[in-house]
Amino acid sequence: MEMKYVIEYEHLKDDLVTNSTSQWHFDKVKESANKCKLELTDEEFKGFFKLHKSDKNVNWLMHQMSVYNISFANALVSYITY
Repeated sequence: MEMKYVIEYEHLKDDLVTNSTSQWHFDKVKESANKCKLELTDEEFKGFFKLHKSDKNVNWLMHQMSVYNISFANALVSYITY
């Protein structure tokens, strides 16, 4: 049985979640981070939250961070130049 990787990021909810739409974005970013087994800083999570709300492919960015062990900033540069 595989252990599920879960970080809740609940301490960021008060700042980010204001309605059902922002709750959905929050949950999607949290799910993506946990799927990639990333432990994001508060600033990285907030950045991904803003990107997700702007309909950017956060799954691709998190995958790059996870697989290639690169920073959030380097993943953004890769995304822009991809």
